[in-house]
Amino acid sequence: MEMHYDRKRLFIALGGGFGALAAILVALYMGGVALAVPLGGIGGFRIQADRVELQGFSLTPRIGDNSQREVSPAVRNQARTAIIEGLVVSKRIPIPEGVPGAGGRVFVITITGSEDQPVEIQGLIQDAMYLQARSFQAEALEQDEAPPSLRQGWEQSFYQLSPRVVIIGLDSQNNYQFANSITIPGLQVNARLE
Repeated sequence: MEMHYDRKRLFIALGGGFGALAAILVALYMGGVALAVPLGGIGGFRIQADRVELQGFSLTPRIGDNSQREVSPAVRNQARTAIIEGLVVSKRIPIPEGVPGAGGRVFVITITGSEDQPVEIQGLIQDAMYLQARSFQAEALEQDEAPPSLRQGWEQSFYQLSPRVVIIGLDSQNNYQFANSITIPGLQVNARLE
């Protein structure tokens, strides 16, 4: 059985599909909205920020896996909302020796936003292996542990809760991050080899 198709219709449909995809990408770029994408993979990634304000903050211990180890301790930070000024996210990926022209070097990707407008995140979940800051302020910080009879898992053996947290001069090494939604005004993505 021989199959016939109209090339003109095929190319019109294909062009329409690519046009719709381009329109969606342009709308996301113009609106400064990025979809949530886990930044896991090879090693961790670094997050730096001048100022971070978290609403509905919680911190709990966590043990999970990452690309370097099957058992990796971290603290899980969660927030209902986050407003971040001076955000810089960077990831370093070593390139295997066998890659022509780039072997043995490091691929570095850096994501930044506008210096004038903050990044806004809804539904933040982050696993940090290392975190430091120049300043940490918390309103009504509750630091406690759930009674053994009420614990649903060992992670509840310690927790911190606060309705509002402000962190100045954040520098953290993370192995996982997720956001329900994120708005990055003036998004810039830079890639380079070192």
